[in-house]
Formats: sequence, C-alpha cells, structure tokens
Amino acid sequence: MTVILIFCSVLAVIGTLKNKKSGNKPGFLIGGLFTVALIGTTLLAIYDELIGLQ
Repeated sequence: MTVILIFCSVLAVIGTLKNKKSGNKPGFLIGGLFTVALIGTTLLAIYDELIGLQ
C-alpha cells in the first residue's frame, strides 16, 4: 500500500510541475492541493510503517 502511495505522490508532483510549466493556473492550483494532501497521507503511511501509530 505504501509503495503505491509513493508512486502516486511522484506522479502527482510531476503533473503539478507540468501544469505550472504549461501555464495552466487552475490545474496547477487544484493539482497542487491534491499533491499536498497526497504527500501528507504518504508521509503518515511511511511513519506508520516504520515507527507505528499508537
């Protein structure tokens, strides 16, 4: 599960950067918010895998 989240996070970052480069401001803002939320979830999953939540 964590590996899939990491892969999706990388794809989200690539998509956000592509939107910024092409000048697609609405796509950049929506994609940026999605990317931030996805990276937060991924970091929480990695923390749970390594240390564990109590």
